[in-house]
Amino acid sequence: MRPRARSTRCGACWPKETELAGFDDVEAWTAADGARLALRRSRPPGGLRGALILLHGFGDHSGRYAHVAEWFAEHGLAVYALDQRGHGRSPGTRGHVSRFAQFLSDVAALRRLVASETAAPQLLLGHSFGGTVALRYLETEPEGLTGAIVSSPFLAVAMRVPAWKRAMARLLVEVLPAVPVATGMDLAHLSTDPAVGQAARSDPLYHRVMSPRAYREILAAQAAVAAGGRHIRVPLLLLLAGEDRIVSRSASEAFAGTLPGDVTVRTYPGFFHEIFNEPERARVFRDVEPWLERVLRGPAPAGAPAT
Repeated sequence: MRPRARSTRCGACWPKETELAGFDDVEAWTAADGARLALRRSRPPGGLRGALILLHGFGDHSGRYAHVAEWFAEHGLAVYALDQRGHGRSPGTRGHVSRFAQFLSDVAALRRLVASETAAPQLLLGHSFGGTVALRYLETEPEGLTGAIVSSPFLAVAMRVPAWKRAMARLLVEVLPAVPVATGMDLAHLSTDPAVGQAARSDPLYHRVMSPRAYREILAAQAAVAAGGRHIRVPLLLLLAGEDRIVSRSASEAFAGTLPGDVTVRTYPGFFHEIFNEPERARVFRDVEPWLERVLRGPAPAGAPAT
């Protein structure tokens, strides 16, 4: 294992429950194109039953998911949580995406790392933009995956983007593709617990900007996900916030209706966007647990792990 550098604790990690040993350690992992991306890991205290790759949302970072990693570790899964490009402690212009395909390549490369360390079943967990990445990956390179959990996927925004902002993005993408533009996202809409938004606001690793190129790439990825759902064949657990004011719940519900395979949808009335950061998040984990047990007991997935 490569040596790790001790990180400073992020201001937006979930409140002070038991800290997960090692999850605050950040290592520089080398992606397929040579980029050095920030990676956090955790190992279960007992026997290893599976490995979970965790993909955070846009503007977000892996350090805010310590409580999620802890829950999965307690249920026998090793967790690999990546700061995606342009986010958290990973390099890149904040909020800029030059090619959406880079995120898919990073998932594939991280799966190869996981496979080199354990033959345990692999699962994905993607939240918001991470859910968009996870869904597109399931449509294109799902071989060897045992299942996926997607929460509040960013398939469309909850409120229409102003026409002037769409026009500005179309203009700037040709001349200033990486310039950061404020998203205008209200952090009070992350969770019904005001402390969550306040912590994100004071977190230096959290951002609320998006470049014109990122906007164009994400729109194209959303369209590709919507068109490619028929290719998703691995078990999928889709978790939706009933009062999501950031992404469109109806777009996710419509998408789920097109899926032909093993799909379970759970909606949480009254929850805001970050369902794992809601005061009643125990309800979410109670739904995840039987689904997780079922897919881990299920037949081995077709095809070998990613190589």
